Amino acid sequence: MKKFYVIGSNSSKSLSPTIFNYWFSKYKIKASYKHLQLNNKNFDIKIKEILQDKNLVGLNITIPFKQKIMKHIDSLNKHSREINAVNCLTVRSKIIGTNTDWVGYFKTLPKNKNLKKKKILIMGYGGAALAIHYVLRKKGFKNITIVNRTKKKLKFENETKYTKSISDLGKHLNTAQIIINTTPKNLISSKNKKLVNPKALLSDIVYKPKETNFLKMFPKNKKIYGISMLLEQAIPCFKIWFGFNPSVDQKLIKVLNNKIK
Repeated sequence: MKKFYVIGSNSSKSLSPTIFNYWFSKYKIKASYKHLQLNNKNFDIKIKEILQDKNLVGLNITIPFKQKIMKHIDSLNKHSREINAVNCLTVRSKIIGTNTDWVGYFKTLPKNKNLKKKKILIMGYGGAALAIHYVLRKKGFKNITIVNRTKKKLKFENETKYTKSISDLGKHLNTAQIIINTTPKNLISSKNKKLVNPKALLSDIVYKPKETNFLKMFPKNKKIYGISMLLEQAIPCFKIWFGFNPSVDQKLIKVLNNKIK
């Protein structure tokens, strides 16, 4: 039986097994998909062991190992190399690393010609944020501000730029038209809550619960829920492994919604 895993420090809470095992059942594929929870200390040893399993076909990588996994990979595709983060591994004669987060996130955005002109605020600059920043710049979005706990040099820019400090978050909230949270926490304080434009589009890549603490603060704003990105990045992973796009049907959506209430 073909084996697949999602690997992260908190992967036991991941809904990736639910998604992929649903598709395996639907398309009568003899395979299993499980979570594997690792930490920074045992990561390298455990990954080497897993990659030696002859039944292993693929891995999904989640927080915080999207960059740490890269030293175990033989070949990177163009996007994962440019983003410098991997969320999908294919195990064949060589171990191939890809990144589907970037395309997955972009597919969650509304199809609006004026979207590129919007002022975007991204909170956090880890592996998923790198993929989101990458696709926004690739698709022509120019007005992007990124805040982070530590100062980091921005990638994908034509000039040298750095992340802004979390302590200065309030300065950027009132003009932001799209606010994207890529961190496991809500960085907007009750004091700064009133600075958020009621017409701003809010996006959180955390998917459980569906209404995260960040999204819950703004009941009237339009929202993009994290489960959308999880599904959209899973589709190209499945295609890489099996050669066709799986469908996201209403039964799967219902199963997932019941798990993220």
